[in-house]
Amino acid sequence: MLKHFSLLSKFKLHSLSVVLLLAVMLMLALCHVVYWHQVRIIQHELDNVSHAKANLLREHIENLKRETLFLSKLADTKAVATLSQKSVVEPENQAQLKRHKDALTDVFKHYMHSIPALNQLRYIDNQSGFETIRVDRRQGDLVTIAPAYLQKKSSREYFIETAKLTDGDVYVSPINLNQENSEIALPYLPVIRVSTIVTAKSTKKAAGQIVVNVLAQSLFDHLTIDPVNVDTDIQMYLTNAHGDYLFHPDNSKTFGFNLGHRYTFQDEFTAADGVYRNTNDKQLLHWLNASLVSKTSIYAAQHQHNNLVVVAVANNDKAMSKTALMVFWYWVVIGILMLLFRNIKKDIEFKAQQQHLDTVVTMEQELNAILSHAPSGIMVVNCQGVITLANTQVARIFGYAQMELLGQNLSALLPASFAQMHPHLMHTFFAEPETKYMGGGREVCGLHKTGIEVPLEIGLSVIDYKGELQAICGIVDISLRKQYEQVFERVVDALPNAVLLVDYDGVIELVNKQTEKLFGYSRAELLGHKIDMLMPESFREQHLAWRKSIFAAEDTVDTDRHDIQGLCKDGSVFPLSIGLCTLDIHKGKKLLSSIIDLTERERKTKAISKLKDNLDRTSKMAGIGGWELDLTTQTLFYSEETYRIYGLPPSSSLTVEQAIKFYTPESQPIIRQTLAEAIETGKTWDVEVRFIDAKGKMIWVRVMGTIEYKNGNAVKLAGTMQDISERKYYLEELSRSNAELHNFAYVASHDLKSPLRGIDQLASWLEEDLQGKLSDEDAEHLTLMRGRINRMEKLLDDLLTYSRAGKKADSIHTINIKDAVENVFDLCNTQNTFTLGLNSTVGDIDTTSVPLEQVLRNLINNAIKHHHTGNGTVSVSVTTTGRFYEFTVSDDGPGIPEQYSEKVFTMFTTLKPRDEVEGSGMGLAIVKKIVVAMGGDIRLEVIQGKGACFSFTWPIDIDSDLHVEQ
Repeated sequence: MLKHFSLLSKFKLHSLSVVLLLAVMLMLALCHVVYWHQVRIIQHELDNVSHAKANLLREHIENLKRETLFLSKLADTKAVATLSQKSVVEPENQAQLKRHKDALTDVFKHYMHSIPALNQLRYIDNQSGFETIRVDRRQGDLVTIAPAYLQKKSSREYFIETAKLTDGDVYVSPINLNQENSEIALPYLPVIRVSTIVTAKSTKKAAGQIVVNVLAQSLFDHLTIDPVNVDTDIQMYLTNAHGDYLFHPDNSKTFGFNLGHRYTFQDEFTAADGVYRNTNDKQLLHWLNASLVSKTSIYAAQHQHNNLVVVAVANNDKAMSKTALMVFWYWVVIGILMLLFRNIKKDIEFKAQQQHLDTVVTMEQELNAILSHAPSGIMVVNCQGVITLANTQVARIFGYAQMELLGQNLSALLPASFAQMHPHLMHTFFAEPETKYMGGGREVCGLHKTGIEVPLEIGLSVIDYKGELQAICGIVDISLRKQYEQVFERVVDALPNAVLLVDYDGVIELVNKQTEKLFGYSRAELLGHKIDMLMPESFREQHLAWRKSIFAAEDTVDTDRHDIQGLCKDGSVFPLSIGLCTLDIHKGKKLLSSIIDLTERERKTKAISKLKDNLDRTSKMAGIGGWELDLTTQTLFYSEETYRIYGLPPSSSLTVEQAIKFYTPESQPIIRQTLAEAIETGKTWDVEVRFIDAKGKMIWVRVMGTIEYKNGNAVKLAGTMQDISERKYYLEELSRSNAELHNFAYVASHDLKSPLRGIDQLASWLEEDLQGKLSDEDAEHLTLMRGRINRMEKLLDDLLTYSRAGKKADSIHTINIKDAVENVFDLCNTQNTFTLGLNSTVGDIDTTSVPLEQVLRNLINNAIKHHHTGNGTVSVSVTTTGRFYEFTVSDDGPGIPEQYSEKVFTMFTTLKPRDEVEGSGMGLAIVKKIVVAMGGDIRLEVIQGKGACFSFTWPIDIDSDLHVEQ
């Protein structure tokens, strides 16, 4: 009876807890409503204040912009802008400019006198960036800055941004501390600059800027709050676009970005989930305090980064106090209601307790009768592990008399390996009781009185028995079944394939080790679950149909295997082959599934298919066909591209002899001999022959191949076939074109020289016959004519040299760099007025000597011929860089301008008139052609005031096919 009262007390305590919980939840809901209602009121008031203050600041800035535009349109301003644009100022214009400057200075002073917020007015020249007129307010006086103290402002951001404006636009700068000569002026003075361009009347282009410095305090004055008009304690702040404070109740926290120690709104207020908290709040319950914020942006100019943000901030004290008052009255009402219901509830509980005791006695009598006649073992154990009830089946399973079990601890029926952990498991079960099978995937065994372990199936549940919560255990001896299962499982585990046994509903009852390995699940994770977990969604209906058809069929074996997809534990899908059959066992008809993993087979199949596709695609792109000849069967295989070259459809069949007949009569012996030599010697081949396709078109083909041996015998020929007709055609055309060009250059130079020599001879005769009879001017003209005839003859020689440059003719010799350079220099320095500076880290080299000496001769001769003084120094250096020798030829002459660094290498180019310097303009073009033909490169390094410097590279290993013909 006392236990029943205890349960009733627990129920009462539980009911009271529920009521209190509901009351607390209702209170929290009311708190939420009241608090957020007050927050919305405060937020609405903040929004009104921030918008009103923002409108005042916006209107103030707009007024400043209008005043600035007005100043830029004044006649004196326009006159100063127009007169300042003239590059040469006449005395009269100077007087006018001074008069208008003085007038504009007076206007600035009157303007600043009428508007105390203006700290500085300036007119800045847009071209030079210097201040032209400047009026400052200093200690209340208006001071005109003398010209000597006017500053250059072209590097200041407001000057640069204003210069980008169009007529009628106004730039408003960010608010920052005033600077003088790029230093922050003391005392600190926050200012905002409003500027616009001034266009000249004559050009209509920006000639100057009007810049107005306004004390930022005039803006800050608009942020003050009248405490009479608002109920909430509101703090006003002003920040720039980056959150830096411009206005703050604590002046030490403003303009830190100008002074090198930023202090921003984000530093003082942190936001999390939309709630702002003051980081400086150090109160005990600071986590309850929150700040309500309203921000309004003012776009002072076109650039958003110059905007100002008006911030109104208030704390949540008013909302918290309203909420606390509501909580107080709420609990007063709850207390009164609880006292009213307490007496009523006591009467109801007493009657319920009496009825519960009568029901418990009746249920206990019925339970004992049922348990005694149950076919399986049933045992009841309390939370201390003591057996309080056991039927006859339990006594038979464990070998005890029924009375021996009552009052005994359950540990006596457990093996030693399980007895140690059982108290903990029993405590866990009673802490969270539920109906379940004992063991959770482990094999459960009991201990027989004789000491033998008995395999069991135990089901657990809870029951209110004898006034307390106890565990009821359903126990079944499964010894015989385990013996048969162990034999069957050993057989199944030995199978190389994955095997599963499922019932009609698809629930897995048996798996082997290969199944665990294949799908990645443990046996415990598979048993008792549906086989659908092992296949993708798309195959489940198909498998269900197979399963039902086999269960319904008379034949127990499905001889066909089905290829489907399997689903691993990690979510990956793989191919498998499944075979199905049915088994009749003691539990009924079951379906046995035999599974083979097809992953490796499918991978190989895909790899082969992909390789074939890649080969076909590559051969088509390259125009290369493949072929194979089985020497044993004389079977010939062609790829699609090979059939295309033959002009035959891919399904055509050819014998070896038929394939050879497609070649031209002169090519067929070559092919036959090549194949015979390959079979006899085993070497590969690569031949180019003529070929006639099925349409009668003659083409060139390149045939390559290799031979395969097996046991010392040739078994297969394989190779490629490529249509090279187009390449052959272009090579022949290129060879013919080069020959024609060479012949043309040779004939042109020789045929043109003959009449030139005749003209020169006639001119010589005239000079001799008329000697002493010609005027000085006529004699000069005759001399000029002969000079130009000589220049034309030199030009023809150079054209012939240029046409031959890059041709194969010269052989490789060993030369000494020092000797070669000195010999070339001596030949060029005919007047002996130049000196040679040689710096070489290279001694003897193997190269084509004539082309190299011609390059050096042209470069050294140019340095001497074009020197402006007639005497100087020519420097030559030779070093090794990777695969090249690097030559540098420089002089101390006038040099070559940078704009001609590429042009000097083109034909017929001279930097001086032809009458001043004799030359065809072909020298450097010939040099470049020789160097490039040898595989090197040449460049002009322009060094101002230090002469010309040519650098070229010359290969260390000369290709025998790249020699220069002289």
